This record gives sequence, C-alpha cells and structure tokens, in this order.
Amino acid sequence: MTLIDLHTHTRSGSVCGYMWPDELVEQAKRVGLDGVCITEHDSFWRQERILGLARKHDYLVIGGAEVTTDCGEVLVFGIHTLPLNVSNIREVRKRVDEAGGVMIAAHPFRGLAARSDTGEITPELVDRLAELPLIQHVHELEVLNGASGAWERRLARDVADRMNRTGTGGSDAHGITRVGCCYTSFEVEVKDEEGLVQALRDGRFTAGSSLVYR
Repeated sequence: MTLIDLHTHTRSGSVCGYMWPDELVEQAKRVGLDGVCITEHDSFWRQERILGLARKHDYLVIGGAEVTTDCGEVLVFGIHTLPLNVSNIREVRKRVDEAGGVMIAAHPFRGLAARSDTGEITPELVDRLAELPLIQHVHELEVLNGASGAWERRLARDVADRMNRTGTGGSDAHGITRVGCCYTSFEVEVKDEEGLVQALRDGRFTAGSSLVYR
C-alpha cells in the first residue's frame, strides 16, 4: 500500500501557496504519507527539480499540474508541459493521452452547493452532472478534496459511482496544516511517476481522509 497526497501547492509555483517545497515534504513524512504530488496552478516543475527534491529528502515526490480548462480545473500527471494557449478540455485530454498520462477532475463541483435550490442530491442531478464535458473527458474524479465540504464530496462520490470511476483524494493543501487531510491509497507500491500513472489508469486505489499523525 502507498499513501500519496495527489494535490498540493507550494510557494515555488503557485501564487496562492504559502509553504515551501521542503516544508511540504517534511510535513508529508510527519503525517505518515508515502509520497506527495506537487500540482501547481498552470505550471509544471522541471523534472530535474522534482527529482532533486526527492533525492534531497529520500522521499517520493511526483510532479504534475492543476490545469485550468474551459470546463474546470484538472490535475494532470505523466505530461510535463502544455502550451499556454491550450485550455479546451478536449485538446487537453488529447495532449495528455498522447503523452500516456492521466487526467483527474479537481474538486469538480466546487461552489455548486451554493447554487443548489434544495441541497438534495437526486438521481436526476447526478445523471445531469455526469454528462458535463468536464466529467466526460477525464480519466478520474477527485471525490475527496481537503477544501471541499461534505455535500460537494457526496455529490462527487455519487457522480464517480455513476460513471464507474474509482475516485481519488487530495488535500489541495496550500499550507502545511492541510497536507494529508485527504489522500489516495494505492493497492500497489508506487515508486515513481510512471507507476503512479499506471496505478491510476488501472483503478488500483481508494480515496481516504483524516490521516492522523504518527
């Protein structure tokens, strides 16, 4: 089993981040994670920098990005660059597939609760949301996000089930206090980026939350 936080941001790549990469890794170790993915907003770390951070701490660090598309934000892994003018969800999926990567809808229904008339999650609502282009063009959905409320998480879980998707977890941490509050538990040992992408494509994982300090 390998516990990885798939969704984090740092001061080195996201203007909204307020932890340094070294702080992220040290906190991830402290809470019992086996690895972290750095997913800056619309920005990819150079691979040599990711590998340097991993070697420095003798710890699993994987690079990705949280890419803004015309349908919402997606986490991408297995691809190391995207042209700045590429935001169409279909084109992003095409580029990710060409690179042999994987694409996950990040907090896919953020803010929807505030626009809901009753707050009821009906089969009709789930069916309608499952048809959204964002959901149709990703490999997976983030069902546990550390910055999302219970209603949004339930809805994401229901839509993932409707789409026969497994559902991932990530803290969406911008500071150290949230690192590991949501994560993804892989059934296999993940040692590198290639292994992460393969495990995600194989569906060999579950989303988890409330990781406690060791």
